[in-house]
Amino acid sequence: MLVKIMAVLSLVLTALTASLTGIAGSGAALIWIIPLMLLGFFLAANVVYALVMLIATELLINLKKPNDNPKKFWNWNLEAIADWLKFWGRIKVHCIGFEKLPEGRFLMVCNHRSFFDPIVKIPELKSMGMNYVSKPGNFRIPIAGKLMHAYGCLSLNRDNNREALVTIKRATELITGDVSSICIYPEGTRSVKNEMLPFHAGSFKCAQKAGCPVVMAAVFGTDLIQKNFPFKPSHVYIEIIDVIDSEFVKSHKTNEVAELAQTAIQKKYDELAKRSSANA
Repeated sequence: MLVKIMAVLSLVLTALTASLTGIAGSGAALIWIIPLMLLGFFLAANVVYALVMLIATELLINLKKPNDNPKKFWNWNLEAIADWLKFWGRIKVHCIGFEKLPEGRFLMVCNHRSFFDPIVKIPELKSMGMNYVSKPGNFRIPIAGKLMHAYGCLSLNRDNNREALVTIKRATELITGDVSSICIYPEGTRSVKNEMLPFHAGSFKCAQKAGCPVVMAAVFGTDLIQKNFPFKPSHVYIEIIDVIDSEFVKSHKTNEVAELAQTAIQKKYDELAKRSSANA
């Protein structure tokens, strides 16, 4: 949506400029002046938007202030920026198995390969009312970090048990209060190899406390975005593997649920990697 708005704005500014300067009637203008003008306005619009958002987020969003009531304005901007980054990164997202998603709120767990993992998910899952758990360092990223906080994303400090428990409690409240579902990366950090890092069993506590199902999802291709940019487009796959029902989650230990989820996600990731290699 953001890219479309900028494109329309660039078209309007180009038309007005061409009309006021009188170059619209020139044959040469149609060949190269107007296209260059259109491109210039489009690039300028992107730069201006980035600067405005940098200033606005720095002045108006306080990371130390709890955000219990996310504003639609900031939500729209985070979702728009995610789409914006997909456009400039030449990222094509393929969603598979979304019909398996349960009704009501749930905890989604997924493998973690790249900074782009939540970026590709946010636009695809926004209609489901999804919120995200992220490590504290990500909230210090200019613009994106402040917008994540304003969006209602939760900071999980695994090195501080007291802070981690507060986050788990808040995530549980969001699910039980029918405010949002929660997406978390149980590895805790990005894996640089095809073999996933061990899942933290504590990541499943909010599902157990909330009595909700756990959705297992695999993401493939986000680690190739930086390698492909800018010469090749990147194809990213988000596949819903299966759902662990709430009864199983409540009746089993979190480490047992974590083991089941990791095994299923690793198997699906290996399948996606094999399929990608065969199509290369």
